[in-house]
Amino acid sequence: MLTVHHLGKSQSERIVWLCEELAIPYELKCHTRDSVTMLAPPDYKALHPIGAAPVITDGDLVLAESGASNTSSRNTATAGWR
Repeated sequence: MLTVHHLGKSQSERIVWLCEELAIPYELKCHTRDSVTMLAPPDYKALHPIGAAPVITDGDLVLAESGASNTSSRNTATAGWR
């Protein structure tokens, strides 16, 4: 199942919106930025070392860029469409 790792004040809302519009099942995991530095927390950086957002995971696939995430999610959702 697709997991959207949301980091506050990021572009991950785009991925959630796309999943909702295309009825793609997903799990949403919310991460909170450090209140002083506004950087991603360590558990988020474990997914992407520089803390880029959004990050989606799907099995062994990890994508950390909204354009790539949108394309991958759309391709998965529309694989059977003609």
